Amino acid sequence: MRLGAQRLRRLVFQQLPAEEVTAVREHIDEEGALTERFVLMSALSAGIATLGLLQSSAAVVIGAMLVSPLMGPIAALGFGIASLDGERTIKAARAVGVGALVGLLIGMAITGLSPIRNATPEILARTAPTLLDLAVALFSGLAGGYATVHRRGETAIGVAIATALMPPLATVGYSVAVARFDYAFGALLLFLTNLAAIAFAFAVVTRLRGVARPFRQVRITRRLIFAGLAALLLLVTPLALTLRRISLETSAITAARREITAMLEPSGGSIAQLDVRWRNLQRPRIEAIVVSERYLDGAEALLAERLQARLHSAPEVRLQQLVSTDTRAEVRALVESALAPQTNTAAPVETVRRALRVPTISAWSDPASRTLYFAVAPLADGNLALYRAEEERLAESQREWRVALVPPFAASLPAPEGEALSPEDEAQVRTALWALQRWGATHVRVTSAPGAAALLREAGLAVEEIAEGGPSIAPMGSAPPAE
Repeated sequence: MRLGAQRLRRLVFQQLPAEEVTAVREHIDEEGALTERFVLMSALSAGIATLGLLQSSAAVVIGAMLVSPLMGPIAALGFGIASLDGERTIKAARAVGVGALVGLLIGMAITGLSPIRNATPEILARTAPTLLDLAVALFSGLAGGYATVHRRGETAIGVAIATALMPPLATVGYSVAVARFDYAFGALLLFLTNLAAIAFAFAVVTRLRGVARPFRQVRITRRLIFAGLAALLLLVTPLALTLRRISLETSAITAARREITAMLEPSGGSIAQLDVRWRNLQRPRIEAIVVSERYLDGAEALLAERLQARLHSAPEVRLQQLVSTDTRAEVRALVESALAPQTNTAAPVETVRRALRVPTISAWSDPASRTLYFAVAPLADGNLALYRAEEERLAESQREWRVALVPPFAASLPAPEGEALSPEDEAQVRTALWALQRWGATHVRVTSAPGAAALLREAGLAVEEIAEGGPSIAPMGSAPPAE
């Protein structure tokens, strides 16, 4: 163990020989210089990145990362800071600024010429830096610093892919071109966070390995002080903003989960999905999907009020309620909610349930077809015609949502005899057809009722006719609907 500690200390803190230090310094100055080649490669990289973002191609975006020359001046910036070298720091910062400006302008130009305006997943992924992005940038900067010090080019290529410096700049250009300045701010913050973390990591590595100029050789001047303060501000500001955003979102997630759980506790509900975003200079945005046994009227407004008191900021709350009374209905509701397009109108499940004149066992909504389903309980004197009439009555009171009652399942339904059907017989068969459709029956067995069989066949059901036995209609190949 002691031997391992010594090796680790030698690996991290051992100073490089003087001739290697000179070669590394020359290499850093060469790669970080502002040249025509640097500007050209920045433009090409930005063009590739913008096209990859617009077509949401990860492979093309990775290609832009490999072409991007921004790692060179950022490494020089970190080296200048570690050496307290104002001249080097200013030159490196100028190169970084020119490369960033080129990336921004190319992104704006290509977006302006492109017919694509919608934000793709690749673009959205670069509009909100997270703690993971910061950690990746720090570790990548340490790896890049080590690769630069020891002249390991293949490692530097991997660092370029990991940190993705040019795609955030291209995202800023796209965002400005389409006037989405919230996206632009997030992407710029991601770029600055990566830049600051990498420069800081380079500074640490070059100082530990003895590449940076010793402090005893540093002459403190006014220019050096200003350059140092500017570099410090450049490093600290994006890191502080990123950490602040992460802290805000963490507190908002905790508060939202606590308040939603408290609201659902009386109804035995649960949180199916919770998404919280709180970007700097914006209101918190909380989106949640909950499952409960009954619909909570005014829950969204109440949640917004409670969160405003906790977070001291007026949140934008979107609460979707899925009503179910058993596990199978809950699973159905979650799947339907995931597949359906998001709407701003909540399903009036509880309102319709209170208006029903028959008791219900469970209820669920289908936002895709905007249908409310109610599985009704069996009644002592109830029949299918009663359930169907109740459904028709409720349909007249609902304009935005369709109401569907699912009657209690029956293995066999009565059917009229004979081939010729009177109006009363036809009404009986159509009521049976209504029940079969609510149960999801695909084919039926009809006994001693050729007229009913013909009508059901016209409705699209597969009918198997049997001549012996009492007249009946039996659903085949189906079961009671999943509630």
